[in-house]
Amino acid sequence: MDFLQDYLPQAAYYYNSYYHPYKSYLTPIYRTLLLGQSFFYRYFFPTLYPIYTLSNSALKSLSTDAPDIVTLGILAFALIISLKVLDYMRKTIIYWISVAIRMALWVAVLGVGVYVWQRGLEQSLEDFGWMWGLLEGLGEEGKKIGGAKAGRRERDARKMSGTGKRGRTRGAGW
Repeated sequence: MDFLQDYLPQAAYYYNSYYHPYKSYLTPIYRTLLLGQSFFYRYFFPTLYPIYTLSNSALKSLSTDAPDIVTLGILAFALIISLKVLDYMRKTIIYWISVAIRMALWVAVLGVGVYVWQRGLEQSLEDFGWMWGLLEGLGEEGKKIGGAKAGRRERDARKMSGTGKRGRTRGAGW
């Protein structure tokens, strides 16, 4: 009740301030809306009402007699909506990852440009050659260590399976 007492004077103020001065402009719009409603109820409603009642009764019987169909429909709808949301999230994540990669590449290009500008072209090429040699050496060292580890793993696997260099040992089963 306090709500009405608080806002009723304000509503009366708005009515007197805004509606009453523009009533002559709003009356034709209001009349047009009423005529549209009367046209609808006179011509369309008698045609649409039987369709409405039949569809309403059919939906009511479906929802009460066979709730499994309604449940499956709701689950299918929820599945479709969730897949749409997941697709949107996937596209958004891929977009932001591609933006981050592009930014990182442009920052790297800018960094190389600043480095060459500060050190000079000859010194930069010399530093690039030193870095290339370092990476090449690390790659060869990695191949050597990786090859040794792979050989040990192959020997251990042969020991565990009971096979020698010639294949299966005698009496190893089928």
